[in-house]
Amino acid sequence: MRKTINDNVTLFRYEKSHDDLFEGCWPIRDGVSINAYCVCGTEKKVLIDYTESGASFDADLADMGLRLEDIDVLVLNHMEPDHTGALNVLFTRCPNIEVYATRLGATETETLYGHKNVHIITNGEELNIGGKTLVFYATPNIHWPDTMMTYLKEDGILFSCDAFGAFGSYQSVFDDELTDREWALLKPETERYYASIVASFSPFVLRGIKALSALDIKVICPSHGIVWRKDPLYVVTWYQKLATYLEGPREKEITILISSMYGNTLSYISNLVQMAKQEGVVVHTVRIPDTNDSYALEKVWRSEAFVVAAPTYEMELFPSMAHTLDLLNRKAVKGRKVLYFGSSLWSGGAAKEFNSYAEKMKLEVVDAIEFRGKGTPADRQRIEDGFKKLIEAIK
Repeated sequence: MRKTINDNVTLFRYEKSHDDLFEGCWPIRDGVSINAYCVCGTEKKVLIDYTESGASFDADLADMGLRLEDIDVLVLNHMEPDHTGALNVLFTRCPNIEVYATRLGATETETLYGHKNVHIITNGEELNIGGKTLVFYATPNIHWPDTMMTYLKEDGILFSCDAFGAFGSYQSVFDDELTDREWALLKPETERYYASIVASFSPFVLRGIKALSALDIKVICPSHGIVWRKDPLYVVTWYQKLATYLEGPREKEITILISSMYGNTLSYISNLVQMAKQEGVVVHTVRIPDTNDSYALEKVWRSEAFVVAAPTYEMELFPSMAHTLDLLNRKAVKGRKVLYFGSSLWSGGAAKEFNSYAEKMKLEVVDAIEFRGKGTPADRQRIEDGFKKLIEAIK
């Protein structure tokens, strides 16, 4: 799909199927867009990023009276295959095309695709394409170390690569065109995208935002999601806030992660949810493994506290919950207040494994409770007391 950004800039948008897994692990039940951009000066035509294997923008270029062979420069802000998988075809058809990339991006272009005609950018370097100037800024680890962003100086357009992106497919292209339903999808899908893709690189996000703060940004064109033209600083501020959740402060919310084999652990949850609501505390519940880990990560990332409710399984923590905690640890979730509880029958052991994760993640554990079978009134009271401590700790 092609959409005009202005007289010189065109969006090429490819919609990735909701049946796929993004990066091979994140569900995209509402799809995701892969965005590339064509910038035309009077002397050069530039393509900024490309698309995944099996896709092309030939039809979009044809609508503009162009062919792929008419492109003079290919800017690769980031080498991940969702943006570059189709480069084998491009380089076959355009073997001499000049690529602009970071030093690591140049190495990856050669090792992945055998293309050697790569200009290695220096930070702040400019390229005049005839009446228009592209400026290149290295922004490593947002979210790969090869990443850079490209700024169209005369128009104030920032091609931000994976930064400021989102999951989800939207009929609207621009922020000022979004329907209420699309806004309702954009919020959680932006935060799930951030938590899944960017969270562990949050210090680099803050560093990159600071480095680009002097730019007069009128439009933000990310590689996924919508184009921000009405209020581009809205998404910058949003990402900045998401990045601060790494160290805090975070939202005064509680996420309850639930695994239950036969309902014994699950039977305690509804009462805890009611307790939180009575105290005016926002509470999220995520059932594991029924719900993919990325949705748990999204909610825990924003929450100041969370609960792990999962039984013992063969003398260790329920496997799906252990997998979720491993993901949270990998994605730099740390420093939250947390309560653990879970049922066992012929042995315990889950609390011990939970505590090992808590230590790695520097969590503040208010209690870790194992109970036999359905539990006793004393077990229920201890769990409720632990949950009250969580509520008090975040208020």
